[in-house]
Amino acid sequence: MAKLILVKHAPPEIRPGVISHRWVLSAEGRDRCAWLANAFRAHGVARLYSSLEPKALETAALAGAPLGLEVCPRRDLHENDRTGLAFGSLDALKQRMRRFFEAPSELIVGEETADAALRRFEAAVRAAAAEAPDQTIAIVTHGTVLTLLTAKYNPVTAFEFWEALTLPAYVPLDAATLRLDGPVGAFPA
Repeated sequence: MAKLILVKHAPPEIRPGVISHRWVLSAEGRDRCAWLANAFRAHGVARLYSSLEPKALETAALAGAPLGLEVCPRRDLHENDRTGLAFGSLDALKQRMRRFFEAPSELIVGEETADAALRRFEAAVRAAAAEAPDQTIAIVTHGTVLTLLTAKYNPVTAFEFWEALTLPAYVPLDAATLRLDGPVGAFPA
C-alpha cells in the first residue's frame, strides 16, 4: 500500500517587510533538514514533490539530497493565498487562524477561503499521488493546507493540529484514503 508523507517546511527566515510566500529558510531551518532526510529514509520515500514557495523548495532539496531524490516542483501545493495579510503578532495570527479553520467558507486570511485552499491543494496532492501509485511519496508544503487536508479525512481538530505542528513536521497518510498511517513526526524540541 502506497504511503503519502505530507511535510511542513523547515523554519524560514522571517522578514516582516517581505510577504511570507517569498521567505527562504533560516540557518536553523537548513540544519533541521537532516532530521527530515532521516525520516524520508525511514519511510522509504521514492519520489519528492514540493510547493513552489522558496522555503518549501529549499526544505525539499536539502532533505532529498542525501537520498538522491530529485525535487518535482508543482503548482497548487502552496499555502493558502495570504495576499494582503500584514505581519503581526503571533497571538493575532493564532486568533485569525482559529477563525480560518472554524469558518472555512468565509474569507478570513488573505484572498482564499479555507474551502478553496483545500479544494486546490487536495486536487494537486491527488495528482502527484497518481503519478507514483505504488511508491511512497513526500510532498513538502505548508502547515495550513496540510492541516486542512489531514482534518478532512481524520478525527483531528484543525486549529489544534495546526498549532501543534513543528518546523519541520511530517504527516504519514495512506495515499488512497488519506487516513493517518502512523504517528505525526515532530522535530524534537
